[in-house]
Amino acid sequence: MKITNKYNLPSPIFNAIANDDYDDGGADITASSLWKPTQMVALTRKHRDEMEVDASDFLGTLLGKALHEYVSRRDTEAVVEKRLFAHVEGKNLSGQFDRFVVADATIQDYKVTSVARFQHQRNESEWENQLNTYAFLLRQHGQDIRALQVVAVLRDWTEFNTRNLDYPSIMVQVQDIPLGPADEAERRISQRIVEHDNPSPCTDEERWHRPPKWAVMKNGRKSAIKLFDSEADSTAFIASASDARYLYVEKRPGTYLRCAKYCSAAPFCPQWQAEKTVDVLD
Repeated sequence: MKITNKYNLPSPIFNAIANDDYDDGGADITASSLWKPTQMVALTRKHRDEMEVDASDFLGTLLGKALHEYVSRRDTEAVVEKRLFAHVEGKNLSGQFDRFVVADATIQDYKVTSVARFQHQRNESEWENQLNTYAFLLRQHGQDIRALQVVAVLRDWTEFNTRNLDYPSIMVQVQDIPLGPADEAERRISQRIVEHDNPSPCTDEERWHRPPKWAVMKNGRKSAIKLFDSEADSTAFIASASDARYLYVEKRPGTYLRCAKYCSAAPFCPQWQAEKTVDVLD
């Protein structure tokens, strides 16, 4: 993969990104890749040498690595940064957990993330799947697991936010993650490995689909007065407004956010390229 430096990052930062020393230990698949879209993983493997990604896209990853390294060096209460392996469906699965507190059988995973992602993760399965895979690997090595937690460091947190009553009180938040039954975790992991052997087109959920919106706008104002899920609702709102003559509707096309901004394999993806051509996002 070619790493570019379009924003002229300082050389120590660029070099740290471009010379990443990540090592999966020769695994066929890792705990994090296991739950990514099967088509994305397959295309990334096939076209890795052709891919071009800017170093700026890895700044969040770099912050996470710096946090892991600094905190782990000073952790005297847990087993940290250990990679484990297990053979599943003829494949070598590996995963490196951040922290395992033996005393209370708890797996903790550090996440440097945004406030929005942290607040919405309850509706997503990515963190739950990843941590339950670590639990499976530790069970394979004779450990009992009683709890899973994400320790989230919120990179865009500010103490001056007063608009959201649910806004986190401090920058670091500990979130409990559901621990599934051991037999269910093993079944789902086996099934997922088989699915990676036969990759399929990505689902709307995997692609982070954002449906179109209809914005009611007002002459002379840049931001929307209100957003609607349908054109009919937006026009009905205008019809009932006292200042209707100053209002108009602006359609905001839907998109597949992951494909458009967060998938390095997108330029090689027939599914995404075909949709861009026919403009199905509208």
